[in-house]
Amino acid sequence: MNKVIEYFSNKKLGNSDARIISKINKTAKEVTDDITNFKYNLATIKIRNLFNKIVGNEISKKDAEIFLKLLHPFCPHLTEELWQKIGNNGFLSLAEWPKADESKINIEFEREDEIIDKIIDDVNNVIKIIKEKGKEASKLYLYVIPNEKEVYVNNLEELERRTGLKAKVYSVIDKEKYDPEKKSAKAKSGKPGIYLE
Repeated sequence: MNKVIEYFSNKKLGNSDARIISKINKTAKEVTDDITNFKYNLATIKIRNLFNKIVGNEISKKDAEIFLKLLHPFCPHLTEELWQKIGNNGFLSLAEWPKADESKINIEFEREDEIIDKIIDDVNNVIKIIKEKGKEASKLYLYVIPNEKEVYVNNLEELERRTGLKAKVYSVIDKEKYDPEKKSAKAKSGKPGIYLE
């Protein structure tokens, strides 16, 4: 919640890119379904994932409003304050619930996001394991099959932000790759080789 407060307190609103618009609409659809079916735990996970996508990206006022509306049932006092902070009058609790525009949900973006979320979870698990052994890492090397490299390269900034590591992506067939432990041999489709240093 502190990150949400900090983000909206210091954020200048602009324009959302197509990826953010897709994620906002997909989340609005899923969170609405989850709340309707009393699956509040799933709704909060999806809202948190949406926030992780928003951080570090420009967002429009309209999309900021949608995010706050989705968060409102779980944090009403906080979201009322942030609603005012982004320039709205009246109460958020009286605003209309957001309706997802399914035509703006891009299946390709959503597929890429799932791939990136999965590798970030895998890397963070490896970081946790090496920390338990008393070691620290500052660099991440990913070894991917050639036709998947672009997905990881396009999302390199998010990988670095969410893992806290400086990242480098190599194709398994790259002759110039840095691979001291031959992790590239373990790479499979949707499951890159991971090496931390």
